[in-house]
Amino acid sequence: MRKYLDISLTFIVTLTLTVAMLWPLDQPPPAPEGSDKVVHLIAFAALGFPLARTKRFGLLPVFIGASAFGGVIELIQPNFNRSADINDWIADVAGVVLGIGCGLLYRLLRRH
Repeated sequence: MRKYLDISLTFIVTLTLTVAMLWPLDQPPPAPEGSDKVVHLIAFAALGFPLARTKRFGLLPVFIGASAFGGVIELIQPNFNRSADINDWIADVAGVVLGIGCGLLYRLLRRH
């Protein structure tokens, strides 16, 4: 089971993000201006990290897959009474890069 933990974690994060980002809202929750971008950054770092920390898949497929997932979510959000925002997608991509960077750092520290 532990051998495939990265895949399980990625699946769980993907499912959680899908539900959270497509759940219909009457109005956005009260939060400081721009704080949703931080949430996007952290959420997509969590998405990119598990697969990046292992050598199961290359980093480019992880980057492309997670970034495309964020883009698709933004494109279909208007169908769920949510707004699409290019800046959210930019925060998603930045989060994926952060997650991959943390995955690489994990690999480096694990070797030593």
